[in-house]
Amino acid sequence: MRKILYAVELALVSLNFFLVYYVLSHYSLDLFHSAQIVHGLRPLYLYYQVFWTVFLIWSVLLWTRDGYRHLRVQGWRIVFLNLLCDCVIFLGLFASLAFLLKFEFLSRFFILAYVGSSTMLLIFTRGLAVFMARRAREKGYNLKDIVVVGTGRRAQKFLSHLARHREWGYRVVGLIDREPMFTGENVAGYNVVGTLEDLPDLLEKKNVDEVFFITPRKWLEEISKYVAYCEAVGVPATVSTDLFDIEIARRIPKNLDGMTYLTFETRLLKEGELVIKRFFDVFLAATALAISAPILAIVALAIKLRSSGPVFFKQVRCGKNGKPFTLYKFRTMVVNAEDMLKDLKEKNEMSGPVFKMTKDPRITEVGSFLRKTSLDEFPQFWNVLKGDMSIVGPRPPLPTEVSQYEPWQRRRLSMKPGITCIWQVSGRNSIGFEEWMGLDLRYIDQWSIWMDMKILFQTVHAVIAGDGK
Repeated sequence: MRKILYAVELALVSLNFFLVYYVLSHYSLDLFHSAQIVHGLRPLYLYYQVFWTVFLIWSVLLWTRDGYRHLRVQGWRIVFLNLLCDCVIFLGLFASLAFLLKFEFLSRFFILAYVGSSTMLLIFTRGLAVFMARRAREKGYNLKDIVVVGTGRRAQKFLSHLARHREWGYRVVGLIDREPMFTGENVAGYNVVGTLEDLPDLLEKKNVDEVFFITPRKWLEEISKYVAYCEAVGVPATVSTDLFDIEIARRIPKNLDGMTYLTFETRLLKEGELVIKRFFDVFLAATALAISAPILAIVALAIKLRSSGPVFFKQVRCGKNGKPFTLYKFRTMVVNAEDMLKDLKEKNEMSGPVFKMTKDPRITEVGSFLRKTSLDEFPQFWNVLKGDMSIVGPRPPLPTEVSQYEPWQRRRLSMKPGITCIWQVSGRNSIGFEEWMGLDLRYIDQWSIWMDMKILFQTVHAVIAGDGK
């Protein structure tokens, strides 16, 4: 069925290519009766060259992205987001190949119309396939008979998931427990039909499509031979990866040269959004540096004229996973500021391993203005272009600060540091160190593109309002 759906979708996006060409060639699209959007396409024989490129990209992309697997248990949101991601990747690949192959005759509006309509076609087709499959399972077709090994808390949670998602089509044949005393009992609406020793006999007598092992850690050694037995008789065995009581980390399976591992990752990996985040980082950083170049030149001249020393302040900071990098800022303090720090430690207004002082005597007159307007941070856009930092993310700490972190505070290093984050738009110096760390961890745990956009808008407002350091 996956191969049929793949063939249908590949045929549809192929036919859509010629349909879009026909529509744009035979029907003029006028805007306000005066501005014509499409001025006519080049001859069809030229577009045949483009078609084979399009066909090749779609045929490889739709299959290698593997969006047809696990459709049984995928929610609508995941199905549609995967398709949108496919179409964005297609647009990027197609635009790159069109440039390399010099398809100069190709209409830009044709590309947009084709990708947009193909996206809608794929969403409709994939959605219809999922809908029809779910309706078929509701009528008793395409069901999977499963045995669940385990009756504890996690097994009951799994069974409640199955009860809420009947569209998955899993039908529980029975439950298996380690203790004979539970045989015949009812757990979460299902009968315990035997013990682990009864599993081989059950697989022989019943038509079982899959065995789910949802067991405590202490059962692992005991169930290993039954997982091997499932392998021997050709029945798929699924073992729960939720073996540890970890609240924040996500479980990510990895395959390294035939060996399977399970990684516990503390931040949610949204690879498509990470690509978008990096794209906007580069675009916004390059734009900011280009637009502000005259102002930054004046700032550099003012620093040089009003105080002795270099224009830029360079300092080693800790990046993602604690990796050191050189951070750049406009110098806002006197040259020997680091040497003066030890005499000012007792006047620190921040808790924890961070130093903050309202009227810091080390700050120069120009530096005070730069900090108030946040202009001193602009050289960090160069760090963003280099890939050391992101525009939005936890502020990069000093190695001496990191050495004093408690274990839970080190988790803020699990994401690339940024120029601005929740702390910068939530009061800065009025927030204690532990609350600051908590805000950074909340950003990491709840991160999304939309959160980055919200923080960016709040940062712009804070800078305009003069909410400086």
